[in-house]
Amino acid sequence: MSPVARSQAHAGRALAVAAVGVILAVALAFGVALLANRGSVDVQLGDETFQGQDAEDAARQIEEGGPILYADAAGGDRDIVLQHLGGDDFTEGWLAFAARPGGAPRSCTVRWFPGESGSPGDGVFRLLDDSGEETDACTGEEFPATGEGLPQYPVTVRDGRLDVDINAADRATTTTR
Repeated sequence: MSPVARSQAHAGRALAVAAVGVILAVALAFGVALLANRGSVDVQLGDETFQGQDAEDAARQIEEGGPILYADAAGGDRDIVLQHLGGDDFTEGWLAFAARPGGAPRSCTVRWFPGESGSPGDGVFRLLDDSGEETDACTGEEFPATGEGLPQYPVTVRDGRLDVDINAADRATTTTR
């Protein structure tokens, strides 16, 4: 007989540990299933608002180059246009609206065409495709400088910073149990 004898006791302990692990996994899965059935789950990814842009800087940029188009950073289709029609008052006259009407494909986006005066209030937006052309889907439809006719988003100025509430309409129509 060898000085180190084989023991069968460790096999029994291993089986007991494995059984306890399986029981714990099943109990955890059952608990998760119970929690999932308790009601609706509200998943929110990202910020509720588009914020942080300096109001004075944005107003000057719009005055010099026209309204600002912001692409949806999440890769979705909620591109927005930021417009300022408040003159030298950086706390008033802010507008934010969708860059396309509901139902239009993402390849269609409003483009700014300034009027003769060149001021942000004197011009129109036209719905065009990525190359700036009219197509069947991108009809060249015109919208005023205010974005009237496009989904609108509330804008506030807090401590000189813009806060665009891109989810305001969703919160107004959402109900919970």
